[in-house]
Amino acid sequence: MVNPTPVELNPYLKARGESQLRAKHGFERKAGWRFGLIFGILVLLAGYTLDAIQQLQAHSQFWWLYFAWALVTLAPLALLAGGISGYVNWLLKLPIWMGWTFAAGWCALNIPFTPSHLAFQWLDPTLRVADVALPPRSVSDAYGMLAMLSIFAGSAVGLTQTVTVGWAWERATNDLEFTLGSWMVLFASLPLALGFGLMIDHFAQQPLRAPLQMTHALIESGLNDPSNLATPTQNLERAVAYREGQRWRNLFTSEYTLHLAAREPQTKDETYIDASFGNGNLLRCRISALDEFSDDCIDLKKAYSDYISEFLRQGAFECQTCASEISAQARAWQSTNARTLTAADTTRVLHRAGSGVSVRVRAADGAELECLFWGVNPIRIAACQ
Repeated sequence: MVNPTPVELNPYLKARGESQLRAKHGFERKAGWRFGLIFGILVLLAGYTLDAIQQLQAHSQFWWLYFAWALVTLAPLALLAGGISGYVNWLLKLPIWMGWTFAAGWCALNIPFTPSHLAFQWLDPTLRVADVALPPRSVSDAYGMLAMLSIFAGSAVGLTQTVTVGWAWERATNDLEFTLGSWMVLFASLPLALGFGLMIDHFAQQPLRAPLQMTHALIESGLNDPSNLATPTQNLERAVAYREGQRWRNLFTSEYTLHLAAREPQTKDETYIDASFGNGNLLRCRISALDEFSDDCIDLKKAYSDYISEFLRQGAFECQTCASEISAQARAWQSTNARTLTAADTTRVLHRAGSGVSVRVRAADGAELECLFWGVNPIRIAACQ
């Protein structure tokens, strides 16, 4: 038997092999971008769609905001990671996807704070004088855990891209065009995307969503439960929601919006949820790190009406459960607009985004005054006009 000529010694076979190799590398590059696109979309759907739906059900203001931020950050980063990975071998794909998981985790944990505050300022220009909301300490703690898990998640995604792109190559046409089968095998990343998306939701969205849902349950209880319900038969969370709902039910209307006012950056990590009702009433509830109502909710409309009255009269105001601050601009403004409010003056308290509250005064002499309050502890008068 005559030995066949080795490929490297046969110019025709060698050229054909190199051509096939170049064609496969070109296919892998195109497939890498498509893999990244599909994986990014799947993570977005898994990590943010359910959160958006639950926030909508809880009457949350800007329930779509986290989803929108993830759409312009996490998904494009996944597309970029997949595209770059298409140009390197399987081993280099691993650190690229690890880098994506680290970046995605950081973005997810920080989206509810500085990026959301910037969105509030864009949606409501009056909030541009307000301080940026700082992430609480729990965010850095959560990122440490998320980063460790991201090492394994990134490695798994990198290996999955290598395998699924190979499957897509096997199902491509003779002209190396994608077939339906080629597209379908890229969805083999679904379990990883689902797992990573749920991991993001657990560390980033759920801690902020739970207080909203608790306040929603309180309001719905006040609107719908009878006043003589036997609370001993209920679980603790349901009993507390019923008690507070019955106490404040006279403020409630079926039309209302919940606002994530603040999450304290201290160790106690308490969350403040504000509720604004269609009749103009406002309520603020404080919820502990254990997802329990820390103390009674407060009538925000009455509290801020008192604050503006004290501030206009004496240049300061007192909060019983928090510190108070006044900006230099507001202090200078008060010195030339000081007055004592009377029964003939009307005060209107309007809730804005986050913890922003505008208090407008129409004086009997026709003067119109407005101050923007921001924060929950301390409560700060950011600006007046």
